[in-house]
Amino acid sequence: MQAGGRNPRTIRIIVILVVIILAVSAATAYFVLTQSSACNFQTTNPLIFDQPERPDTLDPHVTFSTPGWGIVQQVYQSLVNYNGSSYVTYLPVLAKSWSVSTDGFNYTFILRQDVHFSNGDPFNAYVMWFSLYRAIIMNADGAFILQENFWLPGLNYYSDTNDTDNATAWMVNGLNSWDFFSPTGPQQAFMADANNSFQAVDAYTLVLHSGYGYLGYYPYAFLLASIAGPIASAVDPVVVRQNGGVVAGERNAWMATHMVGTGPYILNGGVLDIESAPSYTLNPDPKYWGVNASKAEPLNNIIQPAKSTLQIDFQGDPAIAVNDMRTGKVVGASFAYIGPSTVNTLKGVACVSVNALDTVYGSTAGGWWIYMNQNDEPFNNWSVRQAVVHAINYDRIIQLAFGGYAEPWVGPVPPGYPYYNPDNLQPYAYNLTLAKQYMSQSPWPNGYPNTINYEYVNLGDWADVARLLQDDLAQIGITLNYVSIPNIDKLYELQRLDGNGDCIAQTTANGGPFPIGQEFYTSDYISPDDWTQNNAISYGSANSCMAGYNDPNVDTLVLDAATQTDPNVAKAEYAQITKAMYDNATVAWLVVPTQFQVVNSHLQGFVANPMGAALPFVVVQNTIYATRS
Repeated sequence: MQAGGRNPRTIRIIVILVVIILAVSAATAYFVLTQSSACNFQTTNPLIFDQPERPDTLDPHVTFSTPGWGIVQQVYQSLVNYNGSSYVTYLPVLAKSWSVSTDGFNYTFILRQDVHFSNGDPFNAYVMWFSLYRAIIMNADGAFILQENFWLPGLNYYSDTNDTDNATAWMVNGLNSWDFFSPTGPQQAFMADANNSFQAVDAYTLVLHSGYGYLGYYPYAFLLASIAGPIASAVDPVVVRQNGGVVAGERNAWMATHMVGTGPYILNGGVLDIESAPSYTLNPDPKYWGVNASKAEPLNNIIQPAKSTLQIDFQGDPAIAVNDMRTGKVVGASFAYIGPSTVNTLKGVACVSVNALDTVYGSTAGGWWIYMNQNDEPFNNWSVRQAVVHAINYDRIIQLAFGGYAEPWVGPVPPGYPYYNPDNLQPYAYNLTLAKQYMSQSPWPNGYPNTINYEYVNLGDWADVARLLQDDLAQIGITLNYVSIPNIDKLYELQRLDGNGDCIAQTTANGGPFPIGQEFYTSDYISPDDWTQNNAISYGSANSCMAGYNDPNVDTLVLDAATQTDPNVAKAEYAQITKAMYDNATVAWLVVPTQFQVVNSHLQGFVANPMGAALPFVVVQNTIYATRS
């Protein structure tokens, strides 16, 4: 979100973890690549992992990348988090318990009374009040997740700008001056006032009042999912104040490289040079508050003490990462991409396990589609868009570019998510005869006369996909000039507005304009509206500058569906959204790649979850350990 802006959706910058397009038996969902007692395995403590990308920041209220979430959630904690491998049920973390009002607006959390930060500072409801309002005031990329439902005391997201500015200035002063460990009577009274989105009733009771964010005055069915991530983490008010404080709309440089949290790990040395450090190490916190609580709640994997020291090596060369797996230097690795030849190389390596993961993991990591900008020729014509979606040979792309390890889909909600394709519409089918028929009904029955720029991300086999698409569309008289975008960050830049308020993708920047191109989204949390508010609503960041799809009825449905507590109504509304975009041929929904987990088979105790940003696809790494037997 732009500071001070009203666009509610920003894409979380994320690395696609362990997308392995491989030539292995399609019937095998889980297999072990040679088990042997003679396998190489160098260390059980620390557990060493190879990771291709660095964290964007260590500040939980700022991080918006997969490696950032991966480290932050080991050190910082939120009120709740995902229940084991489930992505629809939750466990208490900093909260001991919670209840929901009958109208769905208010969530009352009873907090644990024995929690403290790694430096010994106490945690309470006032600290949580500070933390949540800090996240809103900083207004970093992930702030929209809270701003969806919450806003400043006494106001809502759409309040008068002057009122919001005055409330912001007042809040900044309070966040930087109040004693949140032992607030004064007037300070307690202010935080206990029911006009707060975050109401600290007393030191260990916190009520979250939804309905004041950009969704409007409605309850939100996926609120627990939205507060399970780093944006709702507790931070130490004194540590923040002593190191730059809270500044509206700005990031804290000290918090970006230091960590003081309530979680089971502490950062070795307390500081990380994100730009140049070759690795980082997380040590179990010897004074971790959760030792006793974990014994009383043995099934709560989130609060368990850490079993092993972790060492994350920044290794961007996949060949080295593969060799590290071969020699047993690392117990796991993530890759931006691994092709069939690499996997075949690993087949004979003892103790390397490759686990095919459920579809929801692929959806969470990223669903891909081809956008067609409806504001530009020839894609402003419905017949041309219909011709395109039927001219693409989806099966050939899946087989040649993904080795069969991907599946087609019907958007905008991805497979495995609640309310995916409720009417079971069939994915667009390759039908060249039908495609040519649609093209003949367009203003360009003999083909579009001009070459069209098509952008794609230079990752894995997406260049091959571009070439296949070029061949497919040539059959209906559309000539593509495919242009490589070096990485996903550059793709995000195309989704933004330039200084003149124009969509960068539709200007001459970066070799454009690009009226057609590759697009994808990856989840901030598992809910259908996390996608529809990005790729269906008219002002979504993956829509407005790319497909340019704008249907006021769909906009209304997207926001209403996001606030529905009646699953039958929600299902009907997501069905309408899906059908409207399907009939419009808004985009060509392409593939959801299969995700694979690559670990040493001696790695034990991990709890995989599709929202897991840490290796190996876990939310927290505290239960991981390794044995030599």
